Amino acid sequence: MNKTIKILIIILGLQLFITAWFFYTSGLISPPAEKQLLLEITKKDIRKITLTGPGKKQVTLEKIDDIWGLPDDDNFPANQAQINQLLDRLLETKLGSKISKQSTSHDRLRVSESGFERKVSLVTEDDNSEVIYFGSAPSLRQSHARLLDEVEVYVVKFSANDIDIQSNDWINKDIFTLNSQNIESVSFEKIVLSRSALDSKSSDSEIETSSGASDVTWNADGLKNKKLSNNAAIDFIKKIADMKINGIATKQDIEKIDNSSKPKKFVVSMKNSTKIIYELFKVKGEEDYLLITSQRKGTYRLPPLSSKDLIASSSISFLAGESEKNLDD
Repeated sequence: MNKTIKILIIILGLQLFITAWFFYTSGLISPPAEKQLLLEITKKDIRKITLTGPGKKQVTLEKIDDIWGLPDDDNFPANQAQINQLLDRLLETKLGSKISKQSTSHDRLRVSESGFERKVSLVTEDDNSEVIYFGSAPSLRQSHARLLDEVEVYVVKFSANDIDIQSNDWINKDIFTLNSQNIESVSFEKIVLSRSALDSKSSDSEIETSSGASDVTWNADGLKNKKLSNNAAIDFIKKIADMKINGIATKQDIEKIDNSSKPKKFVVSMKNSTKIIYELFKVKGEEDYLLITSQRKGTYRLPPLSSKDLIASSSISFLAGESEKNLDD
């Protein structure tokens, strides 16, 4: 009897195996699909990003009322387009080949919790989080990648070095720029450049010429009996309007201000009657300038060439068009 039962059990097992094999090969049952994307998270739900690199270098970006800022830098406005581009790239990154299933490989591939090239932490509105470790590069424009609490390491088409980890890499560098068409006058030292009365009445008269200069007439006081070159005035106004910054000045930057050099002060009057003040401070031993503006508290670094050109274009000789004459000669 026992022998008969054993035979029946074996036959039942074979039947179950054959049935399972039939359904599997026919597609009626199949293994779970392999994960295709590195992240499965919705972009609009992400409210905080922390980017960390070697040596504990780190920058945090946080979204408040749909605007990204840097909470560690007095919520200075961030470059919205740059953040959107990073999130789009992260969320579109597909998993490549699985390179390892062993935790012992994490240090070697630079995707461990203590050793990585980049660590990206994303926090959603409901406080869920995703953490990715980007490691060494198996080839150009690629990285090894691992999610927190997962052992598997994948190859992804994403270079870890593309993720900036300095605050100044993420700030909105155009925050202090102005629309030159809305500038009524600019005062500096004993010079006052003002829009002609006709141009002040209507901004509709301002059209862009083929050379890119606005069809505007500027007047000047304080040029010491020299005649203003309108082209030079337009050039200067464009430079003052295009007040881009290079970054937020550090304490060490501020300590290097050359106190023997008088700061350059520009007072800009806008058509809506507001006044904006820019003060440029020379950095000792460098060609760089630091900026303080009435638009926002803080001290900021200016791009070396643009600040140098701005100061040169505010000279009496430049505004009188003497540089143009030298070029003609």
